[in-house]
Amino acid sequence: MTRSLHRREILQGFSGMMALPWLESVCAEDSPLTPDGYPRRFAFLFFGDGIHPPEWWTKGSGAALELGPAFAALEDLKGKLNFIHGLHHPADVVGGHAKGAAGILTGVRPQGGREIRASTSMDQLLVRHLEDQTAVPGLALACERPVSGFHESGFSMMYSSHISWSSAVSPVPTELHPRLAFDSLFESGGGRVQLSVLDHVAEQLRGIRQRVSVSDRGRIDEYATSVRELELRIRRMQQIEQDTPQQAIPLDQRPSEGVPGGLDEHSRLMCDIIALAFQTDRTRVATLMLTNNLSGQVYPFLGLKVDHHNYSHNWQKSEFASITRFWVQQYAYLLDRLDAMPEGDGTVLDHSCIMLGNEQWTAHNAPRIPLLMAGSLGGKIQTGRTLDFENAKERRMSSLLLNVMDHMGLHLDEFGNSQEYLPEI
Repeated sequence: MTRSLHRREILQGFSGMMALPWLESVCAEDSPLTPDGYPRRFAFLFFGDGIHPPEWWTKGSGAALELGPAFAALEDLKGKLNFIHGLHHPADVVGGHAKGAAGILTGVRPQGGREIRASTSMDQLLVRHLEDQTAVPGLALACERPVSGFHESGFSMMYSSHISWSSAVSPVPTELHPRLAFDSLFESGGGRVQLSVLDHVAEQLRGIRQRVSVSDRGRIDEYATSVRELELRIRRMQQIEQDTPQQAIPLDQRPSEGVPGGLDEHSRLMCDIIALAFQTDRTRVATLMLTNNLSGQVYPFLGLKVDHHNYSHNWQKSEFASITRFWVQQYAYLLDRLDAMPEGDGTVLDHSCIMLGNEQWTAHNAPRIPLLMAGSLGGKIQTGRTLDFENAKERRMSSLLLNVMDHMGLHLDEFGNSQEYLPEI
């Protein structure tokens, strides 16, 4: 079937259909795409306070790629990942708990004292570069509330709670509530709260299905199922929140935007929202703060009784190992979702770059950055490799970020603390 439909025509002519999966039957004018005609996407998932090094290792590449215990959840997808070791930011950029998050996507040391000064992060440079291509310029999500005040080291705690910065003095506000994040994608707020997004656009979806290829009809059906399942999960979560008399809400009012009681459910809901945002081309850039630095996240479902930061100071013990594995599992969950979404001869994951990173190796120690990178951006990045930069001449993480932005269509001569690109990426 020839591409006779234009995405702009659909977005203008179907008011409820701002969120469609990327369809091969639809042309996209003036859009930076992969060679096979699909958009490139970027997401960065962050968790703080270091990792458990004894399990964080890989060996070899390709068929010989061997994964350490921290990466067991990634075994089935290891051919679509790069396991990156040895990159670093200078210690004054990310060292210590208070400023590490603010430096990881900027490569610039935040300023101490009363005046807030960081730098524009690479995700926000991509947002500006792609802002006319999608309805939502970017997503900045979180599973932990921002922290205020100042750390004993003299740095604002704002630095510990934000990886995304729109300017040197402005962190991007993060969305903690799954319902509000969902609404920002599907415009389902206001008086339509009791009506499913799919119910609202059902007739329009039927009209679209009649005009696209058979394979695109399957994509629309899969997309509709994903949206419905996510809606039901959010409703179930809200119902649990409302089951006590103190939380009862009149049926004619919008339910309060609650935060799931379990961190495991919260993080997966946020991953689902990123997956739907990328599947529908609602946005192409997302960040997710899984934890802050100095994190107070708790993990009762792992059998742990105190908070994340306390365990990080005993990083060599089994309790912190289980936390490290847990966050890799949430990353694997998002990758599995994206890899189950067909696009052309590949998947949404194949057309994306999805990173998981931590600002330091162990508590207060930042000689290298724990970093995973999945997806090939439509063939731009070779995958299935162990990449060890520990003894390389060029090992700045800012250099890697230059590469990623370039593959996303944004070429810069310098970024953060680097003016060089990594030849291996």
